[in-house]
Amino acid sequence: MSLNPAARQRHILELLDAHRSLTIQELTAALGVSAMTVHRDLNRLVDSGQLAKTRGGAALPARANSHASAAGACAMCNRAVPERSAVILQGPERGRLTACCPHCGLALFEHDTSAGLMLVTDFLYGQMVSANDASYLLGSSVSSCCTPGILAFVGRDDAERFQRGFGGEVMSFARVRQYLLSTMSISPMMLT
Repeated sequence: MSLNPAARQRHILELLDAHRSLTIQELTAALGVSAMTVHRDLNRLVDSGQLAKTRGGAALPARANSHASAAGACAMCNRAVPERSAVILQGPERGRLTACCPHCGLALFEHDTSAGLMLVTDFLYGQMVSANDASYLLGSSVSSCCTPGILAFVGRDDAERFQRGFGGEVMSFARVRQYLLSTMSISPMMLT
């Protein structure tokens, strides 16, 4: 999948929003482009004041975090957003939203399905992945802010290994969405 420069730059900002800083190697791996392409994209983002280049990578400057909901608070429940479970939604209607966990992220997604992008953080390794590509563990004994707790994993194998130790049910994106829609009553008023 080849992204145009504007889409790559949005993706870089989303990754940095979740991780605060990344190396050139991490960005080339995440984007599937050359280091030179990453440098060109970073230079454009630096010129527009959206990030700062660091030795061997990039980071968000303090002022660039002002677009995040309430200084790092979840757009759904207003709790702090932990790095291990952060979710980013990007859409034309509401812009960029950050959620504290996949449960809140999915609830937000259901109210703004125009969100063109939803990224979840792998609970074990901290890397961002498209929500559609992730596997989810619902209802494990590992406590999270929401009930039932939902943890995201890059691979189904990792989710199943985690399930063996902590219980719960492994689900795909479509199945976990279906579960939430059928069991939860989420009011759009919560999003105002």
